[in-house]
Amino acid sequence: MADFLTAFESIDTDFSGEITREELEAYCRKQNFDEKFVQKWLNLFDADNSGTISIDEYCDTLGLRPNTEYMEKVQVQRSNAAPADDDWMNGVKVIAVDKALNEDLMRLIVRLAREAQAKHTVEKDIAMYIKDRLDEKDQAAWQVVLGRFKYGSFVTHENGYMLHFFVDRFAFLIWRTPNY
Repeated sequence: MADFLTAFESIDTDFSGEITREELEAYCRKQNFDEKFVQKWLNLFDADNSGTISIDEYCDTLGLRPNTEYMEKVQVQRSNAAPADDDWMNGVKVIAVDKALNEDLMRLIVRLAREAQAKHTVEKDIAMYIKDRLDEKDQAAWQVVLGRFKYGSFVTHENGYMLHFFVDRFAFLIWRTPNY
């Protein structure tokens, strides 16, 4: 089974914890594999149809646990990829924002989204990391939804407490629930 993990690690050349279509195509060319290999792997391992294969998807499909040394390299890569504090909006695409949301809170939410992705690979763990910290900070109920592709939503949020954005691998919809 170690050979399967070695294969993933050989393809994920940037230690992002994900194999992109481009990395898979480059690997196939290098190994002289048929180009059908790329689509077969995506069909088999890309459980969320994101166009990438995460280490979690790969290991879940094969019943494996990721190699600790590899995951440490992934964590280092993700940590190093975070922008400097003065460039905190680098790589952030805002979809919707409550006009009353103050910049300090927006900065905190984006920072937590980056931290969560550096520390965790499973979506529910990323969401829980962000929610726990926001709940603790405000002693209020925050909600966190994240995904890779389209999803619909209609939420009621407290005035000044909603942000919908992309950063790194995911789109995030984060809001504070009003007290009634």
